[in-house]
Formats: sequence, C-alpha cells, structure tokens
Amino acid sequence: MSEPSAAARRRCFLLATALVVHIAIPLAHADRLRLEALVQEGDLLLEEVATLSPSDDQLAEEGRRLVASEQTLREEVQALNQNIIQFNAAMAEQNQAVQTVQSQCPSRTDDQALADACDKRVAQLREQANLLEDDRLQLRARQEELNALVDKQNAWARDYGKRRGTQDSHDRLNQRDSDEWLGRAKQLLASQDFTALSAHAGNPQACGADQMNEVATLSTRLALARVMTCLKALKAGNP
Repeated sequence: MSEPSAAARRRCFLLATALVVHIAIPLAHADRLRLEALVQEGDLLLEEVATLSPSDDQLAEEGRRLVASEQTLREEVQALNQNIIQFNAAMAEQNQAVQTVQSQCPSRTDDQALADACDKRVAQLREQANLLEDDRLQLRARQEELNALVDKQNAWARDYGKRRGTQDSHDRLNQRDSDEWLGRAKQLLASQDFTALSAHAGNPQACGADQMNEVATLSTRLALARVMTCLKALKAGNP
C-alpha cells in the first residue's frame, strides 16, 4: 500500500482533531495542545509545499522554453511566408516574360538576327524556369517541415496546458489551506496564550515583533515558513 500524501494525512489529522476537541482539557495544557496542533498541521503544509515547489519551478522553466520556441517558430513561419511572396512575384515576372517573348518572337521568321535573339531569350527563360522550380520544391519541403513543427509545438502546448492546470489546482488548494492555517496561527500570535508561551520559551528571536510584522508582506508560502519557525521555537521552549 502506498504512503498517503501530505494532503490526505493532513485531512485525517484535522478530522482527528475535530473528534477530540469536545474533551475537557485543563487550561494549563490547552495552549500547548493548540500550539502542537498548529505545528503538526503546518509541517504537513510545508511538506506539501516541498512537493509542489520543484514542479512549480520545472513548469515555469518549461513555460519559458515553450514561449521561446513559439516565438522562434513564428519567426520561421513569417520568413517562409515572405519567401513565398517573393517566389510568387518571381513567377509572375517569369510568366510575363514568357508572354512577351511569345508576342515578339514568331514561330517562323526569315530574320536570322531576330531568330537568334528569340532563341537566346527562350534559353534564358528556360534556365530561369528550372531555377524557379528548384525554389518551389525547396519552399514546399520547408513548408512541410514547418507544418510538422507547428503540429509538434501545438501538441506540446496542449500537454503543457493540462499539466500546468493540474499543478495550478494543487497550488490553489495548498494556498487556500495555508491561508486558513495562517488565519488560525495569527489568532494564536495575537492572544495572551502566545505571550505566555513566548515568555516561557525565553522570547525566541524567531517570534520577535520585527519577524512577525513582516508576515503580512510575504507570500503565503514564505509567511507559512516564517510563522512555523516561530511556532517551532515556542514548542521547543514549552515541552
């Protein structure tokens, strides 16, 4: 049987807590039990964060690579489209030149100079046509190559979107639970219980006003870690 996730174990912990809160507890121990419950739940939240953070970082890096790849591919497609426009213009010019030769060069003539000039021009147009055909084949091959790359890019983007969405769902759940936990932890920090616990623990620096005042300016994950450092110091000083 696989080990339950931190989220599952934390839900079980909360359920167990809910089942025993009705039991009468001496006031002298209630603050320590409240502290212990917060620390245990906070540890599980931090464990979730430790699991989520590497995936967040990896997906963020992949997202940057995806955007860069899309930009490069977009530029290559734009360059191909420009080459196609230039090719079409060259083809139009070639067709116009062919029509001009056809109108200026009769199929039969006794004018040898005219015949020689027309033959030379036809040979030039035939050579140009061969070059344009080579260009057409190269453009077609490049177009097929880019179409395959676009399909691959789109498949990557769809897969990334699904994984990013799943990760974001886990992140939102962790942040919601962390915010709720921080709300309860801040209630303890603002209570007389905190004052007594802190005094008994020797007023640990981790719980100093400068440390706790910054909590409101931190992200949820950093605030969680900051408050947990304080609570663990209180727990260590209140065995």
